[in-house]
Amino acid sequence: MKQRALYAPAEAWLQDRGFRVMVTGGKNDFVIPVSDLFAGGFKIPDLIGLAGNNQVVIVEVEIDKEKFFEVLGKCMLWRCMATFVYLVYPRNKIARASFLSKVGIGLLEIDEDSHAIHELVALPPPDGDLWSLVELHPTDPVKEQQLAAHVRSSLS
Repeated sequence: MKQRALYAPAEAWLQDRGFRVMVTGGKNDFVIPVSDLFAGGFKIPDLIGLAGNNQVVIVEVEIDKEKFFEVLGKCMLWRCMATFVYLVYPRNKIARASFLSKVGIGLLEIDEDSHAIHELVALPPPDGDLWSLVELHPTDPVKEQQLAAHVRSSLS
């Protein structure tokens, strides 16, 4: 299975939860500057979107179990500027990673045949109680609103 095959099911899952979403993986037309947080100049997430209240969601999709910590590092970077961050893997690639809930990162697994999504590590909904999500790993609200404006202009 190719990584891009998981983009559409993840996009649909987010849209079902009220996010406006766009696939950005593999494209260079939507970049996020990160030089103030990380040595790299910019990064490109696989999917990005907005909840109705301008909270940003970023998704990193991976198919290789050996790249878990590399992708986790990206998710930690995204968590600094987005309220909702999800890591997505094909079903049965990651058995458990409950520690992700302690750093505010959700984990989704996608069945390669049916494209059904199972939330292994759940995050609260955009209109839910976000205190547990932001208590231990706060999002920079200024960065999130700057990113939300960038996403909003690209979604229009």
